[in-house]
Amino acid sequence: MRAIFVWLTLIITAFLFLLNLGLVIVFRRRKKTEVLSYIGAGLIELAVFCVVLLFHLGVLTSIPFHLPPGLSFNRAEIAAALALGIGLFPAAYWHRVSMAQLRARMEQDAKLMKMRSDGGVRIKTPEEWMT
Repeated sequence: MRAIFVWLTLIITAFLFLLNLGLVIVFRRRKKTEVLSYIGAGLIELAVFCVVLLFHLGVLTSIPFHLPPGLSFNRAEIAAALALGIGLFPAAYWHRVSMAQLRARMEQDAKLMKMRSDGGVRIKTPEEWMT
């Protein structure tokens, strides 16, 4: 079970590092704070990736963060959750959508569906499923 979370953490951190690197490249002309937040999150993801990889390869024999016995989660699960939260935070913060914008988008979608006669939905009969 531990190996699954180690691999999951490696995959998550690598993906989020590449995501933040891509966001730095795409949004390099925006505010400095936005670009620096992508760079900071990317460096944290890279550090977590390196530590987990070194632990998995046996270079690091232990991680000095001890948990009390009897918990239903382990350090690998904590690392995966932290990696996910830290890596996604800058993108979620800078590209958030307000509730007013969400309502406006939902209203536009409702208008488009009303313009269509059937609402864009077609229900198949069981005979059509079989053929």
